[in-house]
Amino acid sequence: MTEIEKLTAAIKQATDYQINKQILREKIQTDLHVPYNGGLFKVTPEIIMFANTQTLNEHFYIEDVYGNPIHIASPREFAELCMEHYQQVMNRWHQEHNELKRIRKV
Repeated sequence: MTEIEKLTAAIKQATDYQINKQILREKIQTDLHVPYNGGLFKVTPEIIMFANTQTLNEHFYIEDVYGNPIHIASPREFAELCMEHYQQVMNRWHQEHNELKRIRKV
């Protein structure tokens, strides 16, 4: 393999990694959605923290991804659901990202 072919292969591998990394991120962003009480929510650290601050209340309303106000009857249940879902998705993202990095180094 010539020097130019080696360089071309390295550039292609690096480009493939960046493309695959972006595709993985987009997939994870979609996976972060969770249904609750007829609404669909994208779970973010912000929504988790907001839900956690509401656990002292009996209920509250929050806007879902479609712009609808959704009644959250059990703030603690909603906060726990969001946190568990977020952690599952983030763990999977971490594992898949490490696999991409491992493949790139091969």
